[in-house]
Amino acid sequence: MKLVILVAGVGSRLRPLTDTMPKCLVQVGSKSILERFLEGAEETGAFSEVVLITGYLHDQIAAFVDAWSQNHNTPVRLVHNERYDETNNGYTLLCAQEFLRDGFVLTDGDLLLDNEILRRVAAHPHSHLAVDMQSKLDEEAMKFVLDEHGHVTELSKEISVERGLGESLGLCKMNAEDVPSIVDHLAKLVEQGELNEYYERAFQELIREGWKLGVVDVGDLRWVEVDDHNDLERAKQFFA
Repeated sequence: MKLVILVAGVGSRLRPLTDTMPKCLVQVGSKSILERFLEGAEETGAFSEVVLITGYLHDQIAAFVDAWSQNHNTPVRLVHNERYDETNNGYTLLCAQEFLRDGFVLTDGDLLLDNEILRRVAAHPHSHLAVDMQSKLDEEAMKFVLDEHGHVTELSKEISVERGLGESLGLCKMNAEDVPSIVDHLAKLVEQGELNEYYERAFQELIREGWKLGVVDVGDLRWVEVDDHNDLERAKQFFA
């Protein structure tokens, strides 16, 4: 199974740090976010390959991967989204569609995770979202609602804090049988000119069509999404 990491974005809320480096290479303690991801992926032993989908400052990421690969055995493939500055992560994920067909774990490239989270997600047998049902929600969180069987019925930032049952981390596992439908829905969004959509939009549409998408709660473990400088300081407290 492949681990797909989205690292195409500009990371504007971390400026001035990201004026001269991609967000995934920002340091948290002695290691960058990307280095922590790659080491975590290798430590789990669950992934045959890591696929990095790059965009902003691609050459810096490529140079880092070249250096890292000298001392590590996990293969790392780079796919470049040349339209990173005018698209969102739905389009970015579609750039790697030829590498998704056997199933994959997908993660946003600005997460710092306890390695046990990756193990738990990779080991789960069904397609699912990694979620935190134990922390306080805010309006910006990607929230979800479940039915009585534990399947996602709604997935959106627009869900109210009162209705949301938790936050989707930006980490999920998709089994091979679900990949064609996901790719088809992402491609339709692009065909319709909706280039600035999150990949969760495709998930939402599939859910409305009856897709049974589960969740795995990892709220008992450490994780931080690094959007801004406050998040970065919290990440340093947790992981440095």
